[in-house]
Amino acid sequence: MRELTWRRWILPALLFLATTLNYLDRQTLAILAPSLQKELGFDNAQLGLLFSLFYYTYTFAQFAVGPILDRVSLRWFYAGAVLAWSAVSALTGTASGFVGLMVFRLLLGVVEAVNWPAALRMIATAMPPAERPLANGIFTSGTSVGALIAPGLILGISALYGWRWAFVGVGALGLVWFALWAFFSPPSPKAAAPPAGGYASVLRTRAFWLAFCVSILVNPCLYFLLNWLPAYLVQQRGYATAALSGVLTAAYLGLDAGYLGCGALVLALTKLGWRKSSARRAVFLLATALVGLSVFVTRSASPVPLLVIIDCGIGMWIAMYLTMAQEVSSEHVSTAAGLLGGSGSLAGALAMWAVGIVTQRTLSFDIPFAWVAVATMLAAGFGWRITSEIRERR
Repeated sequence: MRELTWRRWILPALLFLATTLNYLDRQTLAILAPSLQKELGFDNAQLGLLFSLFYYTYTFAQFAVGPILDRVSLRWFYAGAVLAWSAVSALTGTASGFVGLMVFRLLLGVVEAVNWPAALRMIATAMPPAERPLANGIFTSGTSVGALIAPGLILGISALYGWRWAFVGVGALGLVWFALWAFFSPPSPKAAAPPAGGYASVLRTRAFWLAFCVSILVNPCLYFLLNWLPAYLVQQRGYATAALSGVLTAAYLGLDAGYLGCGALVLALTKLGWRKSSARRAVFLLATALVGLSVFVTRSASPVPLLVIIDCGIGMWIAMYLTMAQEVSSEHVSTAAGLLGGSGSLAGALAMWAVGIVTQRTLSFDIPFAWVAVATMLAAGFGWRITSEIRERR
């Protein structure tokens, strides 16, 4: 019987802290790029290669790691992964040239790939279905919190001690997290060997392919808003670079509101007597309506409030998608999550390339913003079918 106390919420809180570190470690290179280029002497083309190397290994490691995570007791395996990506981050500070940075970037993509497939399985094991969207929103909000604190923390350390110690300092935070995990994380049940044929079993599941469609539609929308928003505001709306800080902060706060609001709304509706499937449908339809406002962004006299609302809707959709992913297969949660996460990351990477081509040719962001609205409407159709496939499944 599940423990019906506040104590089970310690798990998503600790996963939130780990996800914050996950994002801090991957952002350190981007924030310190000007200093690295000046001291180590590489150009923008090489910098772009460093960014892409992370996503290549991160994507394909998610495809591979799922079956492993479905067969191990995750409490200490996950802790080891956090220490591993923290160590890689710290060791990046020892790089003496571009090749060294390449090696560490490749390794970081591999070890960070553990985070989402492992966290989703732990949440699925520890939390009842009605509480999973909120738990997923709590730990996923670490991405936007990490983005909020990364510039000040990393640049502050670099200004005092140099860029190498910034990598070391951020990596060392993993030791603090490990101490909290060792004392407060709940014991994980002994992992029973899942049925054989993890990949084949998942790929034969209708719910997987429905969730796959949601993943490749919704994840690129998140990537677009995270990566291209500054360029849109500067290039098409004439914002000064110095004015972007406040806008981006508001956008990240909108994402956090969506991550947490999704689960809070689902939980509130189920406590009012709604069926789980009906509550989830109501929430992702609300999220779709909020994101649909993206068709008005490029024509709005004041786009920032709209962008915050749209980010809130995307945050709600991501938390809902993660809940769908962890319920595709009760026996192979991490395998399904890894396949879906990797597919979404690959689709997002390709979409970012496509946005660059479209905006270069049209000199406008009208088409990408319109596609965000269309993609989430399509995702809502697939989401409706998923809730029919896994209705009331624990």
